[in-house]
Amino acid sequence: MMNRNAPRLSFPTRMLRAFHPVPLLVVLLVSVFILPPYGPARAADGLQAEDGVLDLRGFDPETMGPARLDGAWEFYWDRLLTPQDLAANPAPSPSGLLSLPGTWRGMPVDGERLGGTGQATLRLRLRLWPEANTLTLRLFDIPMAYRLWANGQLVAMNGVVGTDADSETPLRSLVLATITPEGENLELVLQISNHHFRAGGVPEGLLLAPPGPLETERDRTWTFSYFFAGCLLITLLYHLFLFHLDRKQVSAGYFSGFCLCILCFCMTSNTSFWAIRRFLPPLPPQWSEYVPLFFYMACAPMLFRFYYSLYPKVFHPAVRHLVDLRFAIFLLLLPIAPDHRISEYIAFSILVGLGCAIYYVVRLCSCARRGMNGAGLLLLGSAASLLASLNDGLSHIKHINTPYLIEFGMLFLIVTQSLALAKRFSHAFASVGKLSGELERKNQSLLAEMEERNRLEQEVINISEEERRRISHELHDGLCQKLTGARLRASILSKRLAGTDDSTTMDSLAALLDASTDDAYRTSRGLWPVEHDPAMPGPSLDDLARRIAKDTGIDVRLEMRRHCGRCTNPNMRTLYRIAQEALTNAAKHAQAHTIRVTLRCPAQDGVILTVRDDGIGRTASARQGARTGGLGLGIMAHRAGVIHAKLTIEDAPQGGTIVTCAAPCDKHASPSATRRTPPDASR
Repeated sequence: MMNRNAPRLSFPTRMLRAFHPVPLLVVLLVSVFILPPYGPARAADGLQAEDGVLDLRGFDPETMGPARLDGAWEFYWDRLLTPQDLAANPAPSPSGLLSLPGTWRGMPVDGERLGGTGQATLRLRLRLWPEANTLTLRLFDIPMAYRLWANGQLVAMNGVVGTDADSETPLRSLVLATITPEGENLELVLQISNHHFRAGGVPEGLLLAPPGPLETERDRTWTFSYFFAGCLLITLLYHLFLFHLDRKQVSAGYFSGFCLCILCFCMTSNTSFWAIRRFLPPLPPQWSEYVPLFFYMACAPMLFRFYYSLYPKVFHPAVRHLVDLRFAIFLLLLPIAPDHRISEYIAFSILVGLGCAIYYVVRLCSCARRGMNGAGLLLLGSAASLLASLNDGLSHIKHINTPYLIEFGMLFLIVTQSLALAKRFSHAFASVGKLSGELERKNQSLLAEMEERNRLEQEVINISEEERRRISHELHDGLCQKLTGARLRASILSKRLAGTDDSTTMDSLAALLDASTDDAYRTSRGLWPVEHDPAMPGPSLDDLARRIAKDTGIDVRLEMRRHCGRCTNPNMRTLYRIAQEALTNAAKHAQAHTIRVTLRCPAQDGVILTVRDDGIGRTASARQGARTGGLGLGIMAHRAGVIHAKLTIEDAPQGGTIVTCAAPCDKHASPSATRRTPPDASR
């Protein structure tokens, strides 16, 4: 129970306590997150093309990095021109200037604003620095078909340029084209057609550099992507195995599904330069476009379900319907909608996803404020992922000029989610360990209590047997002796009064005293037979068998085979009572003609009592209305349980009933020769 007098911790303090298990890892990830991922390949800023001309004569690639070919390019709308067409006389006039990176959607041409689809030609003339002998030109993520000429030589192409959707084959790719300029002038002519996506143009700027920096940037991005994929794969398999072991851990299942979606999205998208193509053959153009989008859209349902499984009272189920509907609409649009409509829906979905990310941060902040387990770590990862998404979105629309950070944000999110789950699992394991310890202590206490109860029950039985023995002796030495004396005197008086009127009365009194004496002796022997086997610590089975045979007329046979000359097993008293109950039941209900009692003690590891009759058996007895169980059988089972004996009652194959009781033996008894004790007729 929470201590009301304890000082209430502030929210920052609770946040720090939530992070304290992994401070070094958090600092490391934050430091990696804020470092620029592209290092020396970061493009130089400040140089812009004007009127289709870019002056790079004062450019130094060693200190300024790759040159961005940004700025105003000559724009020839609805014309796919070659360098030869542009060199003709008279030369075609441009439709205007298109600022790159950018799209022509909404651009005014001949008094009208252009749509997103169509085809065009772009041209840029460069004045290079003196050392520009061999250059590398990077064309990245142009989501359509294009062809590029450098000084009249075709140096790069992607897809198939066409004038309509049927003749065009779009394809996204990363192309590093090698250019060998002649002199300081370089003319770039770029044909572009777009009939499948929302907006045509060049969304990512072209980079120009000597050989080395751009290739290093590509290799660095691929290396990090493979490292990221390996981390995701290990995390995915680990949490999937946890979910396989315990299906109640649905958070681990949703988290593994989220890791799978992130893994497939990053490896097949432009964030990793389509790293999957290094191992697998290229997919068809439309597949290569929509496979990463499919996994991107599938991330949201998995992520929400992961959060909801952890904090169901904080996250609203209505948000789940929103993210599911967003994904379902995407699946419905894929087979029926034009590509540019799907592209427009993706742009809208990104805005919805950004709103969901803000919602997650707000809800996780509420969870962390309440001190919920793992909420602080999840809040940190979600906030980092949100910032990375905002950075990439603003960088994509060129409001800021920063590298893409989505993979670093996702890595940070995955790590913090893994740590949050690990923290919850460690708390669960600690709770299980604590409960196991308490359960073990309670089990030990219960075992001690059961042992004490068994000891008390055994003591009660021993006291009961001693009380039976005392009452039996008192009856035998007291009442029975007095009745015997009274019977003798009545016999004497009967002889003296022979021939008188009181003779008949005295004879009746003598007969009554004789019967009462027999009943008293019988009762005394039933409680505790005075005659007993000197080799046994309890009452005599011989006397029990003789009395049952005498009272019922049934042939009762007794066979004893003992390992010890003198039995010291204290359980024999209980076995005597079990035999007494079994014989009584057989005589009353079994309709038996013969009852065989066997007592075997083959070694020091136990003693076995068997009572077998040739009666009708329990099943037939039940059909005749007799009780097959009841108080007697319950008492037998209880007595057997007290001495830790095994009691079985079953029907014999040839008919009748077999009662078997196997009890432990006194380990300290001294062995002797096995002997058979036949019934003593003198007793």
